[in-house]
Amino acid sequence: MDFTLDQDQQGIVDAVTTILTRHAGTERARAVGAAGHDDTLLSTLADAGFLDLAADPAIGPLGAVLVAELASRHHARANVAIRALVGPMLLGDETPARLAVMDASRPGPVRFGQHADVALILDGDEAHLARITDATPIDSPYGYPFAHIETSRTRSLGPGSGATLANWWRVALAAEISGALDGAIAHTVAYLRDRQQFKKPLGSLQALQHRLAEAYVTAEGARWLARRAAFEGAPAESAAAAAAYAAQAAQLIGTDMHQLSGAIGFTIEFDLQLWTSRLHALRVEFGGVTAHQLATTRAQWPS
Repeated sequence: MDFTLDQDQQGIVDAVTTILTRHAGTERARAVGAAGHDDTLLSTLADAGFLDLAADPAIGPLGAVLVAELASRHHARANVAIRALVGPMLLGDETPARLAVMDASRPGPVRFGQHADVALILDGDEAHLARITDATPIDSPYGYPFAHIETSRTRSLGPGSGATLANWWRVALAAEISGALDGAIAHTVAYLRDRQQFKKPLGSLQALQHRLAEAYVTAEGARWLARRAAFEGAPAESAAAAAAYAAQAAQLIGTDMHQLSGAIGFTIEFDLQLWTSRLHALRVEFGGVTAHQLATTRAQWPS
């Protein structure tokens, strides 16, 4: 397996990173707030063509996964992963700008529900496209806006579309988690490098270095499982395995990064929580580890 990005893929990473550096980041995330939505950022990415890469035969969904990773890494306050990766694989050029996803078998608050115009609804073997008619926001400590939504004008996308939605949803979750893990680890590394104790940086302690190295390797596993699933076209087993691994990594690494950061790591003022609060939401979305593992098993050994 070639782990090197080609010229086009590296160009996507560089260009999207430039946009996110200008229009996202920790200060912008705090300004928009966890309950807000950054329409300006979403429009900027869309106008530059970075939300429609998945349906481009020359680039494909792997390019969209790169965008989703970077958006999560830079605290994008918009539903970039669903818009860039899930929507185009089901709706093509008709993908609306503001889109949410939900599972009819798991009623409850929908991430970005109050900021979406339409929803893709998983209902068994079929996916449905529905207009959101009302949304009731709820308070959430998990870094994303959540709302109970009501829909109308449901349209089926046909037999088999449910599996397509489920598989790409899982790939999107894995990509978002890997991006957030990357940010959380980088932030912790910087803190331990700068924080002095016993007249030397905490990061010079071998025990902490080992834990950071283990976290990095685990996060890289999540990243490449998501990329592989996207490259393969999101087959059920690869998509579910990527989501299951990423969800497990989110719980493990999120906890470790807070512990390695000491007491300050548990404060709102410390930027680490901007990544880890989202990790808690992402790791339980769509049923969490148990549901993803069950889907992996069913794909490997269909009844």
